[in-house]
Amino acid sequence: MTARSLTIPATAQQAARWRALRTARDRSVYHVTWRLGCAGRVDFDALAAAWQTVTNRHESLRSRFEELDGELKMITEPAVDAVAQLIEPAVPEAGRAAEEFARVAAELHLGEFHLETGPMGRLALVRIGAQQEIILTIHHIAVDGWGMTVLFEELSAAYVSLARGEKPFFAHDAVSFHDYAEKLRAEEAKGRWRRTIDHWRTALDGVTLGTVAHDRELGRPTAVGDPGTTVRYRFSERADAARSALAQELGATPFAVMLAAWQIVLARGGERESTIGVRSMNRTTRSELALVGLVSNACLVRATVDDGASIREVIGAARDATWDVLGRQGVPFPVVHANLPQETRSRLTNVKLTLNYLGPIGRNLSLGDVRLTMLETPNRAARADMVVGYWDGEDGILSETEYNTEAYEEETVLRMLRDMDEVLVAAGEDLDRPVGGVRVRTRSALAAW
Repeated sequence: MTARSLTIPATAQQAARWRALRTARDRSVYHVTWRLGCAGRVDFDALAAAWQTVTNRHESLRSRFEELDGELKMITEPAVDAVAQLIEPAVPEAGRAAEEFARVAAELHLGEFHLETGPMGRLALVRIGAQQEIILTIHHIAVDGWGMTVLFEELSAAYVSLARGEKPFFAHDAVSFHDYAEKLRAEEAKGRWRRTIDHWRTALDGVTLGTVAHDRELGRPTAVGDPGTTVRYRFSERADAARSALAQELGATPFAVMLAAWQIVLARGGERESTIGVRSMNRTTRSELALVGLVSNACLVRATVDDGASIREVIGAARDATWDVLGRQGVPFPVVHANLPQETRSRLTNVKLTLNYLGPIGRNLSLGDVRLTMLETPNRAARADMVVGYWDGEDGILSETEYNTEAYEEETVLRMLRDMDEVLVAAGEDLDRPVGGVRVRTRSALAAW
């Protein structure tokens, strides 16, 4: 832990989120909430102490943000009081417990973060009778999905020790976010990003964004912070098996196979060219894997899918594009965007569709002997038209898709996911089948700028 306040320039991604919040209709759009059902009773005092321990370890959780001399600064305090609450609502009717848990989770998720003062996270234990849920909410300026996993692993380890009356022990000190941010600044100052920036200037020249066709005409482009929600979908066993088999046969990542399935759905839905945002973990070293504060990068994959192309060819192209992205993920997208020609920048003010692979997130979670279940997030705002997040659940591919509720009905999102499912199954049956022979119900369209 630092002995005094430290002030450094915010990273490009932190600054981009700060700017986006100025115009967002709903500032909770960058709140990351884990809602966890508990299969046993949790010791709140041990949980609160564990949360303080984890907050003490990580600079990002002890930081705040302030504009000084026209530049956004990250100010890390030597200590902060971690916010932990025990909430025990009075619910007279036992059958209404689920409704009350959902209400409390939404309320906690929506609670405003004051980035100028901090803190960046909060934790609550909600008890209704014998049932309990843990609600962990952290601002996306300070953490991403992988960082949440790192935090929760440490929270669990600290909880086990404290519940036994022991002092928490960690084998290694927390990785310094300040050191990471300094490394980024040094790379940019030495011109090491120039080749990647030049690549994206060429690769994105003339780009046209597409989207899933809206159910309602808004009369304006969709924007970050529009009203939104999430919907869960479990892919079929056949789709899951096909994804794994195709990845192995074609030397592709499972992510590339999922990306190709979505590209085919969009192409068959009406737009041959698609540009999909992909979230890249951007953690290539052991220290980066343990770092809290690094935020996954956004990259763009552009594809043109013709009816005469085979499914094999589309997956192969997605495979090559994915490997290309992995080699260029180190330059933050806000830096890339700032260096694009004005016309290209204007087309990319808000990426409409994003695919995000979350790995084994939410699997085998526990606090000591209390098993935890990841419940659906209580999102109320949308970052894009659709953000398809998916992970490898205990019994297959599980998806949670965030979408703009002013533009779409839930059934439209589910129809698109079912189309992806069926494309995966079709690919597993016949890789050389022409894309033109694939039937989908999703309609795609050019996006309004």
